[in-house]
Parts: sequence; C-alpha cells; structure tokens
Amino acid sequence: MAALAMLQRVLHSLGEVGSTLAYYAGLVLFVGVTAHAVTWAISRRRAVQWVWSYWNLVGSLLLLAGLGAIVYGWLAFGLHTAAGSALAGAGLLLASAGLWMIIPI
Repeated sequence: MAALAMLQRVLHSLGEVGSTLAYYAGLVLFVGVTAHAVTWAISRRRAVQWVWSYWNLVGSLLLLAGLGAIVYGWLAFGLHTAAGSALAGAGLLLASAGLWMIIPI
C-alpha cells in the first residue's frame, strides 16, 4: 500500500513538472511566433511608411494603452496578485515604448 501511495506522488509530481514545461514551451513558442509576425508585418514597405508617417500618434497610443493597462491592473486585480502585477508590467513596457517614440532624443 505504501508503494502505491509513493508511486501516485511520483506520478503526480512528474505530471506537474510536465505541465510546467509544456506551459513554458508554449510561452516561448507564442513569443517567437508573435515576434516573427510583427517583424514580417513591419518590414513591408507600406507598413514602414505608415509608422513613420504617424510616429507621434503611434507613440501616444502606446503610452495611453500602457497607462490604461497599469491602472486597470492596479484597480481591477490589485498589484499583489499575479495577474495585476503582470498587467502592470506589460503596461509599463507599452508606456515606456510610447514615451521613447514621443520624446526625441
């Protein structure tokens, strides 16, 4: 009976490790596919001309989207939760990208 309980714990632990590894592999795949798609879309001549034409508008939208994500993550979830802090972190990245586009250096 003890051997069966130990085998169940080992299988449960292996299942958790496998689930975590599958989650991270999916996350890496998602980031890679997204980066490739964005690079492909932006590297087209028309898309590049559009971004250069509306550079300040795109920067302002990124800044506003970032601030909105920070506020929503803070008020809806709270910064003490994983979802709230992740949303605030993503909002911080968006807002900083928008600021770099708006403020000439």
